[in-house]
Order: sequence, then structure tokens, then C-alpha cells
Amino acid sequence: MRVALPLIAAALALSACSLAPTAPARAVYDLGPAAAAPASGGALAWRLTDVTAPPWLASEGIAYRLGFQQAQRLEQYRDSAWAAPPAALLTQRLRQQLAAMPGCAGRPAALLAVNLDAFEQVFSSPTESQAVLRVHATLWPAGNASPALQQHWRLERPAASPDAPGAVRALAQVVDDWLPQLAGWLAVSCR
Repeated sequence: MRVALPLIAAALALSACSLAPTAPARAVYDLGPAAAAPASGGALAWRLTDVTAPPWLASEGIAYRLGFQQAQRLEQYRDSAWAAPPAALLTQRLRQQLAAMPGCAGRPAALLAVNLDAFEQVFSSPTESQAVLRVHATLWPAGNASPALQQHWRLERPAASPDAPGAVRALAQVVDDWLPQLAGWLAVSCR
């Protein structure tokens, strides 16, 4: 009985561990399905390099900062992540968008480089936040006849909730808000 009692106690302790709550699974997000766009049907109009980003945007973390408390400190949600680094997600979305855009009539495909400068949720209070996208693009027309063109954008959109799902929805929407602006700039560059 003296040997059995410690064994029973050990078995109960081990079974109690299996009943303890486990950590929630990590939620993984992307930008969602792209809006349907008609195919251009022509030759490739734009050649896109992979979107580049600074080192602090190189991970899959969903970034936020508490602007009302310590704006210089960039944080990441612990239990949520992007499916790939934001620059890779943006590259994929841009390739889908550019495949449907007409190019400059009678000109070969131009080279487009995009740099992602900010992709984060910024809190102005514990319950209010904005998705912030800062991006700049450089367009090199084919051949050396024209100089490179550059454009910078900063877009914000309120997040519906002060959490990772709210950040993801707002950041995906701000990307979709930016794409028509990029398309407009590319169209003007054809003139």
C-alpha cells in the first residue's frame, strides 16, 4: 500500500496536467482574397521587383504601437501573425493587380520597385487605433530615354477593434485603398 499510494498520486498529478488549459492556437492572417479584376489580355505591362521593407517589417509579426503611451516602441501581437512578412503579402497582391492593368501603349514593360516603409496599427488611446500604410514606388521606364519617377503615399484607416483581427482588417483595407492610387499614378506615367 505504501508503494501504491505514491504511484496513484503521481498518476493523478499527471492526469491533472492533461486537463489544464492549453495556450490558444496562433492565428495566421493574410490580406484576404483580392478583388476580382478583368485580365488585361495583353503582354505584361509592368515588371515588379519584390517589395522591399526595413528589417523591423521582415518578420510575420503583426505590428502595433501605443502612440498615446510610448510611440517609439514597436510591438507585435503575441498570438497572431501574418502568413508571410508584409512585403511578401504586398508583392503577391501587387502582382495580381498589375496583371490586370493595361500598360503604356506602344512601350515595353517598365520596371516598378515598391518599398514598404510602415505597415502597423497605431493606437491613439486604449480603444482607438488606425492602420497605417506608408509606401513609396519608383518606376523605371524601359530604355534609358526617361528618368525614373518616384511617388510616396501615406494612408490611414480606422481599425474596427483594438486587437489583431481589427488590425488585419484595417491593414488589408488600406492596401486595397492604395492600389487604385498606384494604378492612377502608373496611368499618368504613360503620358
